[in-house]
Amino acid sequence: MYHNAYKSKTKKMKKVIASNTNYDLSVDSEKNRLHIACKGFWAKGEIVDQYIVDQKEAINYLKSGFTVVADMRNFKTLPLDLVEKQQKSHMDLVNAGMFKVAEILPQSAIAKSQLNKVTETSSMPNMQFAEISEGESWLDAQSKN
Repeated sequence: MYHNAYKSKTKKMKKVIASNTNYDLSVDSEKNRLHIACKGFWAKGEIVDQYIVDQKEAINYLKSGFTVVADMRNFKTLPLDLVEKQQKSHMDLVNAGMFKVAEILPQSAIAKSQLNKVTETSSMPNMQFAEISEGESWLDAQSKN
């Protein structure tokens, strides 16, 4: 019994900021890392607006120089009229002191294209990966330099 109690105290924990049908946001303060997982088709501006609010809350738990894992594997697309709002959320990360982002690519070719355009516009320092573990390893190595 003592062993299990000790184990739970030493287990690394992420602080969940938001988790819903459209996205998950969590913070690993030990690694100074934001974890984002976007899901599905964001059809309404309210989704992006709430995402921006939640992202700002998450940034409060991070120090300048933080890294981001953006899991976009299950993300579909945004309507064109919402792309500008998404670009603003990327700029908020850059302006808050984001160091690097590992983008885990979506399966949809259209979503990949849209993601690349948004990322280019915001000048996010990113690298793209197929798997989360690859992105995490890359960020861990970047953070040590």
